[in-house]
Amino acid sequence: MANFDSSEAVFQSSTEQLAKIMNLDEATPDAWSEEDMPAMLRHQLAAPLEFDLSSVEMKGAEAKKRDRTLTGAAKERIKSFEDLLFHREPPLALLRLSKEFFKRRLQECKKDSPEWNVAYLFYLLSILAARDHASKISSLMSSELRKGMKWALERRWMNEKTRQFVELAARAGSP
Repeated sequence: MANFDSSEAVFQSSTEQLAKIMNLDEATPDAWSEEDMPAMLRHQLAAPLEFDLSSVEMKGAEAKKRDRTLTGAAKERIKSFEDLLFHREPPLALLRLSKEFFKRRLQECKKDSPEWNVAYLFYLLSILAARDHASKISSLMSSELRKGMKWALERRWMNEKTRQFVELAARAGSP
């Protein structure tokens, strides 16, 4: 296997690639494309819950409760979003945190960007996973949730497991 020379890679990069690297803290609206969506979905499903959900800003007792919830999830071997969303008895507190995390991501991302689409899907999945266990964690109207499920099912980049989850929720009837 050849050694990677980072200085050589810099010299072989285009100006657009270098601009993205140098502006890591800035939003790069063209960083992702439609072709990246399946990989973005896989990445978010595998993402560690603790890393993302501990970033949900909370103070005092709320932050301590969040941290206990994340510690409890790790003990139950719920470590990724896939573990949480497809768990047979997902902890409601974690689903609420997940919903809030993705709701905030929706506000941070440009509407209809690839990042926004992934955040919206996971926002919906969090709500549907709670509903699947007879709990309501959102104030969305039934019509809004049905519209969201229809939107999700139109995403060609969604993997089969996630698609089946949304299809089951849609067949279950009104939220």
